[in-house]
Amino acid sequence: MNGTISHIRIDRVAMTGPQKKTVDVPFVDGVNIVWGASNAGKSFIRKSIDYIFGGEKVDVPAEGIGYDNFIVWLSTPMTGPITLRRSVHGGDIYMALGHAEFVNSNSRGYDELKASHVQSPNVSKFVLQQSGFREARLLKNERAEKSPFSLRVLIRYLIVDETRMIDEKSILLHHNTTVTAEDKTLIKFLLTGVDGSSVEQVRSGDQLKAARDAKVELLSQLADKVRKKINPGRSDIELERMLAIAEQERDDFQRIVIDRQDAIDLLAAQVRAETSALSDEETAIADLSTMIVRFEELASIFASDLDRLSGLEEGGFLLQKFAKLKCPICGAAPEHQHVHHDLGDIELQRIAAEAEIAKIRREETELTNTVAEAKNERTRREIDVERILGAQAEKQRALDQAMGLETSARATFAKSTERVRELEKEMDDRRLLASYETEIEEVSRQRVASRQRAAGLSLDLTASEANELSKVIKRVLKAWNYPGGEAVHFSVKEQDIVVDGNNRRNNGAGIRAILHAAFKVALLVYCREAGRPHPGFIVLDSPLLAYRPADETKGLGDLTEEELEVQRANLAVHFYEHLHGLQSFAQIIVIENHKSDQAVVAPYPNTQFTRNPNLGRAGFFG
Repeated sequence: MNGTISHIRIDRVAMTGPQKKTVDVPFVDGVNIVWGASNAGKSFIRKSIDYIFGGEKVDVPAEGIGYDNFIVWLSTPMTGPITLRRSVHGGDIYMALGHAEFVNSNSRGYDELKASHVQSPNVSKFVLQQSGFREARLLKNERAEKSPFSLRVLIRYLIVDETRMIDEKSILLHHNTTVTAEDKTLIKFLLTGVDGSSVEQVRSGDQLKAARDAKVELLSQLADKVRKKINPGRSDIELERMLAIAEQERDDFQRIVIDRQDAIDLLAAQVRAETSALSDEETAIADLSTMIVRFEELASIFASDLDRLSGLEEGGFLLQKFAKLKCPICGAAPEHQHVHHDLGDIELQRIAAEAEIAKIRREETELTNTVAEAKNERTRREIDVERILGAQAEKQRALDQAMGLETSARATFAKSTERVRELEKEMDDRRLLASYETEIEEVSRQRVASRQRAAGLSLDLTASEANELSKVIKRVLKAWNYPGGEAVHFSVKEQDIVVDGNNRRNNGAGIRAILHAAFKVALLVYCREAGRPHPGFIVLDSPLLAYRPADETKGLGDLTEEELEVQRANLAVHFYEHLHGLQSFAQIIVIENHKSDQAVVAPYPNTQFTRNPNLGRAGFFG
């Protein structure tokens, strides 16, 4: 941030043209007085400053033929020295860094700024940012419609023409005839920083009426669509009777479906039971068949064991018999044979074989009986399997038949249910149509106030806010040695200054101009002391009207006693002394009419006087 200046300062206003000598008016910090006779072009300087800040096109006098551009040098807090150029024919504003005699695309820091705030970049946003303002929204009306805070809205507090200076209308106005929500929101925003962004917008009376009519139209269209679905040939009572019959039929078929489903469930359970029993029997038959096979294998083992044991028993018998014979080889008698046989052991073996044979024959008999019983059991179970298969087939046929009956009953139940649904839908449509017709009647009867107001909207300054501003206005008037001025306040009711109980508009033109100037200067002082943003420059056109010669105030009436008292109080001297004291944070450009070669007041240090009684129609051209 450039630390050499705390506010925006206008350093020079000039006009240039091809093959034309540049004409200019220089300015300094503090007080600058532009003075001369009427029609000398002083107001043209004010209009030129306004124009370069995006104002309306300026009518160039005859002396300005051949000049095609306005040039303004500014010193800004953030960017430093800059130059602005705008064609006399209108259009965009062109900016360059530093103070230059001309601005084009080759200039340092060249940029194109739109004159309108709605497009970016633009001169409005640039000046507001340099002044420390944030983006804000001002309320346009009590319905909280909003417009952007822009330099063109603020300009009424920076550049004041002679007409507005003496106007009897509210001091807050720009060009309107009555104070608007935007005017009130602007002064509140400048004093407090609170804008209208947080207020919810409401629709206007016309918009609400249009919305009401649109709602009626929409409801009517919906009602027509529903009406087309309703059978006009039957009454509500007949429809209710038909619905009751259909519901009874549906309930009857539902019970039939339930009964048939229960029968299906029972038969299905029986089929499952038969299937389970069949599975048990087939498992038992398989187990018996396996057991019979194993028993038959065991019987063959018994037969083999009997054959082996019979051979042992017969061999033992023969050994015993042959042991008592002569040797077949040598013929020796048994008592002379060398090999002696232990016939006792052989006998024991033979006895044991006989016992084992007897045991096996008993077990073989038992096994034969067991096998016979198993086969009988298997045969019986095979007979049971055939019986179960027959019963299962019979129950399955009954189940299939029951399922067919249930399917038929369910289809009939579905049709009856659909019939009930159709009648209920028509009943609902009739109720919906009735609700639409009732709502149409209620909406049509609604009355919409033509004037709508956002909830909780507060546009006026509070008593505290107005009082703080009033204190500064009073200080300014005291500094100017304004006669009286003991009771000064900003009236929220009048939206203007009231001094010693007298509204500003009730004074003569000279007093109105002084009070108007005091308000604009006081606002600048207030913003600086409260740390609120302000561009820091003011252009006042003819604030000291009470000091004009009589021939320069024709049409405004004779000077009032109050205006004469202002002259006797030497207010002009104190006026400029006070403005000079603001030079550390402000630049004040005062435009005054005087024919005399004498200055209005003795020049103070750093006070710029631009004076030439013979300037002609425009202050640029001498």
